[in-house]
Amino acid sequence: MIQHTDDNREYSSIDYQNSTLKLHIAEKYKLRHLKPKHIYIRKYNIISIVIMFFVFSFLGWFWEVLFHLVADGSFINRGMLFGPWLPIYGIGGVLSLFIPKTITKNPIYTFVVVAIMFSVIEYSTSWFFEYTKGNRWWDYSEYILNINGRVCMFGAVLFGLGGCLCIYLLGPILDDLIKKIPQKIILILCFSLMFLFLADLIYSEFKPNIGKYITYCSKSTVTCINDNYDFDYHYKDFK
Repeated sequence: MIQHTDDNREYSSIDYQNSTLKLHIAEKYKLRHLKPKHIYIRKYNIISIVIMFFVFSFLGWFWEVLFHLVADGSFINRGMLFGPWLPIYGIGGVLSLFIPKTITKNPIYTFVVVAIMFSVIEYSTSWFFEYTKGNRWWDYSEYILNINGRVCMFGAVLFGLGGCLCIYLLGPILDDLIKKIPQKIILILCFSLMFLFLADLIYSEFKPNIGKYITYCSKSTVTCINDNYDFDYHYKDFK
């Protein structure tokens, strides 16, 4: 009977070890080995958000510069600012990361929501710039399915795809990379970028980046033309 009791204790000990091992593996899998389709479900801290804003802004700027380089064969610094960033891409990309997971679980729903969200941001920004600066920094009048030349279906599709890329791939990858950088270095980088961006924003408020292939003027304003601005050329694209 004693031996039998000891055997029971031995079996119990083995069962306990196995259950503990299973629990450890489950926790490790949950914390460190998420399934690829769920890796985008996470909470981003403020540092990651700031850095990703600049990364997305740069990628948007690079995309538009590359587009004009291929189409026109010339380097065009796109956007109202002078630095290598287009904030509209940064804002849209960051906002995409906060779309509820009930939507992001379905890539089709995500694509539609991101496309609409970007289009609203783009239309509002275009209207604001024209109202306050007398300029348009983009014009889609020659594209099919456009709304007042401010947004178009082609752009909405690209934004939808780009937003999905930010949510499912770039966001998680960048977040993991940022967390591996020493905190002191990442803070210096973060504040340096913020300082440069703020300086660019203030300077561009008084002297925005305008010119050929950059802005399109409206005849309703007389404040948007500088000495080197080709009004007739840009107005034919604006109509």
